[in-house]
Amino acid sequence: MKALLAPYRLPEALLITSFTIIGSVMAAPALPYLIEVGVIAGLVASYLLIVSIYAFNSWAGLRDDAANPRLAVDGFATARAYATVTALTLAAALSIFAFLRPVAIPYALGVFFLWGLYSFPRYGAKYVPLAGTILHVAVGITQFQQGWALIGEPDDRSLFLSLYFALLLAAGHVNHELIDHDADKRAGIVSGAVRFGTQRWVIIHLGATLAALVTLGMLAITGEDPLRLTPFLVASAGHVLSASFLIAGRHDTDRFLRHRARYRLLFAGAGIVFLAGSLYG
Repeated sequence: MKALLAPYRLPEALLITSFTIIGSVMAAPALPYLIEVGVIAGLVASYLLIVSIYAFNSWAGLRDDAANPRLAVDGFATARAYATVTALTLAAALSIFAFLRPVAIPYALGVFFLWGLYSFPRYGAKYVPLAGTILHVAVGITQFQQGWALIGEPDDRSLFLSLYFALLLAAGHVNHELIDHDADKRAGIVSGAVRFGTQRWVIIHLGATLAALVTLGMLAITGEDPLRLTPFLVASAGHVLSASFLIAGRHDTDRFLRHRARYRLLFAGAGIVFLAGSLYG
């Protein structure tokens, strides 16, 4: 069963769904709001939506992905299987939203459309340097707002919070292009890292992490409860520090993977502390 499911990258889909989940978490006045049946079902639907996107992405890039050792480890399904999973999971997600939280449907469709623009065969934003990074900012904002809409009404504050997490998503995308630099170059994919070189792309990555930290810092200063954002401020500061270490030294895949492991651990810890604060604060 594990071998059958591995090509659909379900753990990675869950990781990307976290950008929707955190929108719901931050919209909730208290933690018990998150365990309502409608919200839980909405988050399950959000996960199914991202699974459909990953399946579509795999269908669209099946030939290119075969040359990427990082992706080849899990093996690949057939194009028909990816298309079938895309259709079924998207239909299931939209059905859940329609039944329990129709207001989330425009956001969900926007998320699927934006990710589709990213991975569309031959002409998608992933094949255009910088366009893919910009698109990650747009989709990150939309995903966060979708999660927020499961709890409350999106507003100016949710928009700025979504920008922070969208910048983190974009920074992660830039680092993934650094991780896949060699594989993309062999496959003839002109990513940002391939087009501009790893040194410039490391600087872009650092710039995105700094922009995220500054955005959250401004929210913390102007918000009603700055202590609530402290875990993410600490995580972002660690993210910036780790990214700055990449400027000097050898640029290789293992180094970028270690950096990814560090910042994922930092933000996982921030999320746990944030949830604990919501429960006991």
